Amino acid sequence: MKGPGFFRVATFAAVACLTSVAAIAGGPDALPPEWRITRVISAPWVPGESPRMPLQAWVGKVVIFKAGSVEGPGVLRCGHAVLETANFSAESLFQGNLPAPAPQAAQALGIPHLPVAGVSLSCDTGIFEFHRVDSETLLLALDNQVLTLSHSPGTLASADSPEGRVQRLLEAHFGGDMGFTPANLKGQRRWFSRALDEAVMRYFARPAPADEVPAIDGDPFTDSQEYPRRFSVGSARMADGKTGVPVRFSDAFRERPVIYVMKREGGAWQLYDLRLASGETLRDLLD
Repeated sequence: MKGPGFFRVATFAAVACLTSVAAIAGGPDALPPEWRITRVISAPWVPGESPRMPLQAWVGKVVIFKAGSVEGPGVLRCGHAVLETANFSAESLFQGNLPAPAPQAAQALGIPHLPVAGVSLSCDTGIFEFHRVDSETLLLALDNQVLTLSHSPGTLASADSPEGRVQRLLEAHFGGDMGFTPANLKGQRRWFSRALDEAVMRYFARPAPADEVPAIDGDPFTDSQEYPRRFSVGSARMADGKTGVPVRFSDAFRERPVIYVMKREGGAWQLYDLRLASGETLRDLLD
């Protein structure tokens, strides 16, 4: 049996204005046509932490809403597409599958305001409800997993641009353990400049006194101790001879900006430093 987010039924649960994909794309609160899947997590109604998240392989895939059809991975590639705008209460999110109390469960997924605007998509592979958490973010439940789709500048940038490199670094970061340890950074180091990589290795090589709080107490890549639920990669800006890519990290309660400082090295844009909200930099903390 398919999980929440995929039902072969013929009627909508939340009735609003029935319209085509093309009509929604042209409205004042337009649903942009192109979205990128940036994160997949186990749904909160699944008992325990599900070790299997097969849709994790969809991270980096693109979903495009067209007139009468949708392009995307798996069942998200479908024809005879019709979208219906709707507002969803906490209790109706994800086809009513949030555990009680639903408002708190919604907050845990990073949903800051209720009700949530969104759309229901009916097409020849089923019905899918997309919840629009903010102007750049959609949430979709499918097969007991929750997918984050983003329309930020980073998702639309080419893979070899500064924004595209930061986008892919963060997709990898959010897809694993975000703790600041050598083991967890193993997959991210390919995006580091030589100088940053050497500084990170020196930091971990130094003896750490057991009775002292480490200089980096949390995740510097999101500038947090409580990890955010989503990220939005903005457009690159030149300043002081370096290229800065602004990133906004969000959950239901706060937003935190971090500037990813990129440097051209070996024919590719590599992460040189992070400018944190406090004014400190990652290189400051590492040294």
